[in-house]
Amino acid sequence: MYNLDKKRKYRDLEKFKETHLNEIYKNLIFSIILIQPENSGNIGSICRIMKNFNFNNLILFNPKVSNEEIYSYETQGYAMHGKDILFKSNIIEINESRNHIEILNQYLKEFDLVLGTTAKGTHYSNLNRLSIFPEDFHIPITEKPLKIALLFGKESRGLTNEELLLTDISLRIPTSSIYPTLNLSHACGIILYEIFKKINFINIGRGKNPVLLADREDRKILYQFIENIIEILKIRKHKKNNAFIAFRNIFERNFMSKKELSMITGFFSKINLILKDLKLYE
Repeated sequence: MYNLDKKRKYRDLEKFKETHLNEIYKNLIFSIILIQPENSGNIGSICRIMKNFNFNNLILFNPKVSNEEIYSYETQGYAMHGKDILFKSNIIEINESRNHIEILNQYLKEFDLVLGTTAKGTHYSNLNRLSIFPEDFHIPITEKPLKIALLFGKESRGLTNEELLLTDISLRIPTSSIYPTLNLSHACGIILYEIFKKINFINIGRGKNPVLLADREDRKILYQFIENIIEILKIRKHKKNNAFIAFRNIFERNFMSKKELSMITGFFSKINLILKDLKLYE
């Protein structure tokens, strides 16, 4: 059976890097701000999600749950490996007699860019809630540190119009119009995932056995065997090219690992040898 160049494979393994931050985004500093969170379970779940996607700064602004609930064993259970994010989170408590919006406005001045989130805005009747989808958000590139705040409202009503007015951009996750409102931790997870994809190089595999994808040079070897087989089978001239293109299109539309390509190439190599042994060619 045919095997791809092992030396080349080892070179590719040495060069392989797991999913990692794109250097052009290294100066971005993200903070997740939960405005008046009402459920400690969601706080824990968000800590876990933040850990999943390499976000580390959590701010609980005027939470409606007690510190005891926030740091409880139950919340830690929801946080899992994100417990460190939970324990180093910044809790900002406000005396009920003080103006919530005024203090929030003052606090957000610490950030260079403030992103809000909303489940509404499909009909654009409320200009405060004009929003874009996370996938359409253009991640800024900067040579200096840029502090970005991502605001999520309380579970019962989300961000208010007054709170949204304090943001620079509103994000909305596309959902069914029948029930557009997501659970707070789910919404946070989707948005962090979308941002994670934008600022990282995503590679398949991890550890000592990553999935190395076959490149164009690898596939050329396979295509040579296919061309040889088509020639041996004496396919009519006007169908030869179409037969080859059909095979090539199928393989080009589907990404393959080097291991998969090696097995498929070996298979076609064997067919090629068998056909030659049968002397079906002149």
